[in-house]
Amino acid sequence: MKLQEEFQQSQQEAKALLTKKSKEALDLSDKNVTLLAEVQRLKETLAKKDEELVKERKALTNDVANSYLAGFESTVIQVSGIYPGMDFSQLGPGKTVVDGQLVEEYVESSAFKL
Repeated sequence: MKLQEEFQQSQQEAKALLTKKSKEALDLSDKNVTLLAEVQRLKETLAKKDEELVKERKALTNDVANSYLAGFESTVIQVSGIYPGMDFSQLGPGKTVVDGQLVEEYVESSAFKL
């Protein structure tokens, strides 16, 4: 009798442990689903932020280029006031003087690349 009681008690303990472990596995599975959803949400947020960053970078680059152009135009206007008879029509952003000649300047800087 005692052996059968011990066997039944062992079976009950095994069933209780199995139930407990099954519940833990289900809880972990639910947590995994929740975490995967959060990762997906964060990926989508990051993708949107990347798009915003690209747009903002283009806008800032345009602002810098416009400021440079406005400064250049202001300088040409000021110099033409001092030297009213000079022709400044060939001058412009992107030009430079090399060996006494006005030539196109090719900017290799990454600051001007999109």
